[in-house]
Amino acid sequence: MTTFGVQLLLSGRTIASKWDGTRMVALNDLSIVWGREDAYDAAEPGTLSASVIDPTGDWITGETLGGQKIAVVRTSAILGDLIVFRGRISKASATRRRVFNPVTKTRDPVWVVNISAGDRLAEAASTILTGEMGEKSVEGPGGWGEQNPVTRMTNLFDRGAGRVFSAYDTVPSEANSQGTILRRMHGQSASDQRTLLELIEQVYRLVPLGVVNYDPDANAVRIGSYAKASSINLVYTGGVVRFDLPSGRAVSADRVAVPDGLAVESTSAEAIDIVQVSYTWYGADPNLSAGQQKRVIYTGGIRQEKTARGATSDSNRILKYDTEAMFLDPDEYAADSVVPYINRTPGWLAEQIVGIVDTINGQLRLPTVRLDDRRFPLDAATSDVLYRPFQLKTALYFTGSVFNTLPNAGPQYQPIGGTLRYDRGWTHDLVMTPAQPRTITDPDIAAVFGTTSAAQLGQFDPDIRLGDLANVTTGL
Repeated sequence: MTTFGVQLLLSGRTIASKWDGTRMVALNDLSIVWGREDAYDAAEPGTLSASVIDPTGDWITGETLGGQKIAVVRTSAILGDLIVFRGRISKASATRRRVFNPVTKTRDPVWVVNISAGDRLAEAASTILTGEMGEKSVEGPGGWGEQNPVTRMTNLFDRGAGRVFSAYDTVPSEANSQGTILRRMHGQSASDQRTLLELIEQVYRLVPLGVVNYDPDANAVRIGSYAKASSINLVYTGGVVRFDLPSGRAVSADRVAVPDGLAVESTSAEAIDIVQVSYTWYGADPNLSAGQQKRVIYTGGIRQEKTARGATSDSNRILKYDTEAMFLDPDEYAADSVVPYINRTPGWLAEQIVGIVDTINGQLRLPTVRLDDRRFPLDAATSDVLYRPFQLKTALYFTGSVFNTLPNAGPQYQPIGGTLRYDRGWTHDLVMTPAQPRTITDPDIAAVFGTTSAAQLGQFDPDIRLGDLANVTTGL
């Protein structure tokens, strides 16, 4: 078990984590909102809200806080320190209030400074860089050329993104599905003045339902993609029968809270019939004959695929997925051997997204799940993973959850957003989406218990309920 502390850093200066009645300034509370609330939304920049006690008012009036760097550190003697927020202050305001003074045992008048800040994604959302294209280019001087996503990210960091972020994930240039797939991106006109965040989002959308995911500890932009469900294996070690998820984590439902109550809901977002992927078609002007042809043109295209639900549904709910993927006219570029591999991208994206949507369709939405490091501490390794504002590729299974027995819930999930708070201890409210694919094995009794295991019923981990055994992949 572990208990985390906190440090607030303003331009490298540490603010005390609590007010002892004498310090000039001290942290009162803070919250970090990150990620997204819906599986099909883009991730929003993270925001920080914090309040600082300033007894005399000298701090708030003695310096300009707006624009200063701000960071939050999750401290731990066991795991080491981890940065959970990096950004800049966007606003600071002071209010006169009475706060309990632990020295005088009275409620003393102080200034409470409320701070708002955006993370490095917010900085990227207001940053416009000059691209590599020059005069007489289609994109215009300062535009971004037609290129593969690896080259686009290299160009972005060569031309200024490295001042905002320290590292980034690259999109693979190939994917082993339907043969080789080469992703190629449409150029961006200088006149469009795309922000750094928009340009990175365009790159990461060439991953099926990919979003920009920010890791504040590494100060890195990562690709937020969907977690794969793990196998759930029963293992007998140390005289106890436990769940083992080789590529996921089991968390006891007894160690989490549901602040909104044990409520589930079904919405139209879980009833998608068609996936439409937009792309850019590039080729000869279809309005001119071969003898008249003087130019090639760009135009929009759509690749459409039905979901499993859409194959039998009489409705027509569409998930639109906009990309900057290219499709080259094969008649115009027949001599170019890479054209078939480039042209597979829109179809491959649509089919991969349909696979994810089929997992989410028909599922019940879980309520917000709350972790509380003060009341329900987790083991150190699980705490390290879950108390950070970052979309994980690790699937979670809540052992003993009442939702595990429902036919259209989970059973494995992935956090995609939340609110990380500190108020004399850490809590984390998590928004969940189902991990892919949805699998319930429902083994028979012989498959669960086996015939040779020495395990006894009394040796089962008490977190495991009878309903959990329907989700076991490999028994004893």
